[in-house]
Amino acid sequence: FIADMRAHASDANVQIRALGKLALLKLAVNAYNKVKIAAGGGIIAVVDAMQTHASNADVQINGCSALRNLAYNDNNQMAIAAGGGINAVITAMQTHASSAGVQSS
Repeated sequence: FIADMRAHASDANVQIRALGKLALLKLAVNAYNKVKIAAGGGIIAVVDAMQTHASNADVQINGCSALRNLAYNDNNQMAIAAGGGINAVITAMQTHASSAGVQSS
């Protein structure tokens, strides 16, 4: 799914589905998967999707959820910060201030 995110970076629907696999299907909840997703470029792919589709609340909800799940790994926390994830979350929350989904994810 990370390859799909890269190949179809401009397609918000692909990003929503791919981020859903990361966040909603809970691949990023398993400790092993967190490491593999990060090593495979998943953190950067999430941040890129959030930046590319900043106006799409669904991308932001799934992106924030994916970063939250990935952040339960100490090494991933540093990678998220270094990769612009904190700024992506702040921007999402500011841009979608009236979206309960974005604010809670």
